[in-house]
Amino acid sequence: MPWNTRTSSAAAAASPNDPQPSTSAVPLHFFDDSSDDESGERFVPRGRVRIENFVSHDTTLDSDEPLSAYAQRLRERNCPGFRWRKKENVPKRFDFRAQAGVNTPGYHRQKPAPRSSHITDWVDTSASELRIFIDLRMAMRLNPKPEQRSYWLTDLFNLSPLFPVTMTQDCFDQLRRSLHMVDNEGSHPPDDRLWKLRPVIETLQRRFSSVYTPPRKITVDEFLWKFRGRLVAVTFNPSKCSRFRVKVFKLTVNEGQQGYICAFETYTGKDRGDIPASQRAVIHLMGTAGLFEKGYDLYTDNWYTSPTLFHCLQSRGMNAVGTVRATRKFMPTDLQVKARGDVDSHSTPTVMLCLQWRDRREVTLLSTIHKSEMVATGSRTGFERIKPQVVADYNCGMKGVDTSDQLAILYPSTRKSLKCKRYRRCRLCYTHGVRRMIKMMCSGCDVPLCRTSCFEEYHTLNASMSR
Repeated sequence: MPWNTRTSSAAAAASPNDPQPSTSAVPLHFFDDSSDDESGERFVPRGRVRIENFVSHDTTLDSDEPLSAYAQRLRERNCPGFRWRKKENVPKRFDFRAQAGVNTPGYHRQKPAPRSSHITDWVDTSASELRIFIDLRMAMRLNPKPEQRSYWLTDLFNLSPLFPVTMTQDCFDQLRRSLHMVDNEGSHPPDDRLWKLRPVIETLQRRFSSVYTPPRKITVDEFLWKFRGRLVAVTFNPSKCSRFRVKVFKLTVNEGQQGYICAFETYTGKDRGDIPASQRAVIHLMGTAGLFEKGYDLYTDNWYTSPTLFHCLQSRGMNAVGTVRATRKFMPTDLQVKARGDVDSHSTPTVMLCLQWRDRREVTLLSTIHKSEMVATGSRTGFERIKPQVVADYNCGMKGVDTSDQLAILYPSTRKSLKCKRYRRCRLCYTHGVRRMIKMMCSGCDVPLCRTSCFEEYHTLNASMSR
């Protein structure tokens, strides 16, 4: 008697008052992508729940189904995406179906500015004045100066007639200090760390995706903005010259308006979700720009690329190419390239190619639109070189990110302003003949004092002298 027949007979012989065992077994999880990202976060397997584009499948055991048939059904549903074979890849490229082409006064009342002898009282601003303010900020990027106040100097060396004629420096400083996008006293989502900037971020996202439709080739990469202010999303990297930065993921164009940013996302700390941060960033950017199901070619580097991500993009009608780390989960383990110029490749039934090529070092790539064919390309020295077609296309496809980074560096927006803290000499140390530069100020006396013994000693002397 088969196993499932015995089970059914035993269930029929049981008393109707007895608790009946459930006939739907817990779904078996064949995939565990817990180490697919360096953050160590657990990845929910494809085929169990619907996260963005992961389709749910029925993996329960029917009461009248043999166990061998059930195991075969699981293998057919869950394993074909990552069953690597020593076979030439036959890519299935998706057709490209897109058409490429081209409240502020409230905060001032909540937190008034300190009194100053040269700054007048606040006057409610207007839309035209705000436009002028934004235009001047953009002009500052085209004409960089070391300090913000340099734009209003009248000497011939620093003269910029556009700024003093258009807006006074006091008016510009007041708008810069009081410019806020939301009401601080209103309600906001507790899990959104960028709630103060959320309205302007959403507006920019809509405008970026509406005014220009990108051509076929696009790239996802990250960019680091130098920042030393108070923000929970600031990252620290001791290997960089500017150690404190804000990480921003961006979706850029590789053709046409090369370097154009279609969508962006600011990294706000370690994500506690089920999807790793690298994969979630790609899915979020593509969904924000509305590029799914349109046959785009996406190029990524080895921090984003994984078999799981490319399988996910294939299910949403997208092509993908990128370098990949050989230690990723579900990668083939028998790739062998020893001498320079050697190539080894594997493919899956879902037309995903994994190719490893040895140049100066081993280079591993994943692609859903390439075969393992070789092409001749020119080098910088004028000699002809033979390399895989997927390597040549990847080098060409990542140019959009390089152009975007160059444009961002050429037009910096960081300037020294009135909020920059200046060093002052400690008043008490100065009387003792000691030169000590500090940033601390006594709020009651408006005197620079050291935080240690000078603060207490200075006020004790003043109190004794007043008696």
